[in-house]
Amino acid sequence: MAAEPTNSAWIPWLLVMVLSSVLVAVCVGFLKAIDGAPVSGALLSAGAAFGGTALLCLAVVPVVQQLRQRG
Repeated sequence: MAAEPTNSAWIPWLLVMVLSSVLVAVCVGFLKAIDGAPVSGALLSAGAAFGGTALLCLAVVPVVQQLRQRG
């Protein structure tokens, strides 16, 4: 059984997802630091923001695929 070729369009989209998640995490961490939170609190908030954004981006992919199949 031959392996299916990987879809090369995934690589740039995955890069966009990761970079947008990093941008959101940096903004949240910066805002928490300005607010006077300790470094550990700012890092925890930034990590939660990164994870939430990444999960949201990955959840959108199947939805878009379903919409493309219907249309």
